[in-house]
Amino acid sequence: MSLTNPPVSNDLDWLSVQLARFEALFEAVPLAIAVFDANLRLVRANERYGELTSLPATQSFGRSLYDALPNTLADVTEQMDAVISGDVDSITIRIPFRHAAAPRIVEATLSRIGGSSGAGGILFVGADVTEREELREDLARSIDQLSTIFDVIPESVRVFDSGGVITRSNTQAQLDHQGHPPRSLTELWQVEHPRALTGTSLFMHEHPTARALRGESVRGQTLAVRRGDGTPAVIEVNSNPLRDSHGKIRGAVSVERDVTDRTRLASELEEQVRCSAALFERVSTEAERLERMVAARTQEVVELQEARARERRLAAVGQLAAGVMHDVNNALNPIMAAAHLLHLNAENPDAIRDYATRIAKAAETGATTAQRVGRFIRQDPLSVARNEPVDLVTIANEVVAMTRPLWAERAQGGVVQLHRMDDHGALARGIAGEVREAMLNLIQNALDAMPGGGTLSIITSVCDGEACIEVRDTGTGMSDEVRDRAFEPFFTTKGTLGTGLGLSEVYGIMKRHRGGVDLESRPGEGTTVRLRFPLATADEPLVPVAARPRRRRHILFVEDNVDGREFIEELLATEGHSVDCVSTAGDALVYLACGGDSPAYDLLLTDIGLPDGNGWDLVAEVRSRWPALRIGVVTGWEGRTSLAGTADFVLRKPVRTNELLDHIASDD
Repeated sequence: MSLTNPPVSNDLDWLSVQLARFEALFEAVPLAIAVFDANLRLVRANERYGELTSLPATQSFGRSLYDALPNTLADVTEQMDAVISGDVDSITIRIPFRHAAAPRIVEATLSRIGGSSGAGGILFVGADVTEREELREDLARSIDQLSTIFDVIPESVRVFDSGGVITRSNTQAQLDHQGHPPRSLTELWQVEHPRALTGTSLFMHEHPTARALRGESVRGQTLAVRRGDGTPAVIEVNSNPLRDSHGKIRGAVSVERDVTDRTRLASELEEQVRCSAALFERVSTEAERLERMVAARTQEVVELQEARARERRLAAVGQLAAGVMHDVNNALNPIMAAAHLLHLNAENPDAIRDYATRIAKAAETGATTAQRVGRFIRQDPLSVARNEPVDLVTIANEVVAMTRPLWAERAQGGVVQLHRMDDHGALARGIAGEVREAMLNLIQNALDAMPGGGTLSIITSVCDGEACIEVRDTGTGMSDEVRDRAFEPFFTTKGTLGTGLGLSEVYGIMKRHRGGVDLESRPGEGTTVRLRFPLATADEPLVPVAARPRRRRHILFVEDNVDGREFIEELLATEGHSVDCVSTAGDALVYLACGGDSPAYDLLLTDIGLPDGNGWDLVAEVRSRWPALRIGVVTGWEGRTSLAGTADFVLRKPVRTNELLDHIASDD
């Protein structure tokens, strides 16, 4: 734009046009511009200046230079005075501003107008450089962070320009050559004298950095070098070229890792492996000989252990057999005594029924003993098979009645007084036969503890939500040591007269009933054993009541024992059933085959131990040929078999009469 040579004929119009252009240019400039006259009063300012100071034009004009920047966060009076006084013609300063509640940075220039005299005033030109300053600060922080990272890297890092001059190196690289750090790749090569691990020296152009400057990427090259102090070292070098945006190589960066210790350890390991291989080869023959000796000795030890284990098992079986014999004899004694009394009182129906009941109870106790031995052999878990209400008072009465004929013998001529305290609400949940067996053991132990007589107390009660029964004696009592071991299997203080199984059996019975047993005893003061059972409610029936339907069945009974076969046949006939009896599996198949595909029998009842084979084989054969025929098994064997599921029901000997008759009458 030129302001010279205006048309003579239209000076005012031309001047107006030029002023309008100047105004447009003044407002279009992206800078804050303000003009102050010779009196330092604001006479002109563009819109950018108003935005910067947040002052409308009507409030800005006429303000003093010192008051024209109201939102500055710094005192710039000294700089203004320097320009006004003529010390400097212009000055550029960075001024912090508060603009729209956010701080801003303005780069401002104050210049004199009208020469050194300053008659024309002061010109203010400002540019917002906040973003540029923020970027500069971010860049400075990033550079500081990178520099810190660069220096703390434990490897030696060097940056080279395209001419091989080292432009930067980190702290570790400088420590490698203290005092005289190399300034170029050439000096580095001369100082370190790099070699391959085989001892071959590297030429200058073979150095990893030289290769990187030619555009190669070198990874993990291992070299032997010499440090500035002459110390040898082994390093692993990685070198990469540095390229600009056009792909032109501008330098290279090399990273060296000191692997001296690792290389030394690897060499030592290789040497150890070599020595170990030689040693192994040298002693292999001796090792084979030792292995043969160890194998032979091991075989001897195993055989000795097996022999001792057999001895222990035989001793344990002997003790178990003695205990079983003891308990079976205890059950047989009342049976034999009751049988004799039956013979003497054959004309007394009430006495016959009483003795028959006692015989049944004693037989049930013996059966429980046999079942316990079976559980011991099979290692059954301690769980209750049947869970029904048991009247502890009734159990106590039964055991007292069964054992009373033996009291005089056990007391060796002394008198045993019986003391009873009964709570008829003491109903336990459990198995009557096992509870009876536990009571039998406790009463016999109490009698043995009172060889000269004494008082035997039996107390039933309900305490703390449990049904309890106590057996007390006034006998010899136990020491602390004996009491602590009283429940151990095979532990006894009776010598050859004891088995050590009585209290251990009681303990096992209480565990199966999910109850507990307490033992109190002092030498000379007697012993108290308390059994605690889960409590049964009074409204539960003590004996399940179920009317057995009387249906006439045609039964084929297979049993090789003559007495057993005859008694069962007579029992079933008494109930109105028609029974054919055979003693072998072969005869049973012949009888069944007479009816063709539909045998004339409603039920096959068979034993397992038969003269001509296993009863389970007979069951399987019958089930496959006549699947609709009901099959029952009566066995004295305790062993389990997967074939048990093929029978409709399985009963253990001795068979409970009601249980057998219920299964026969049932249609299930």
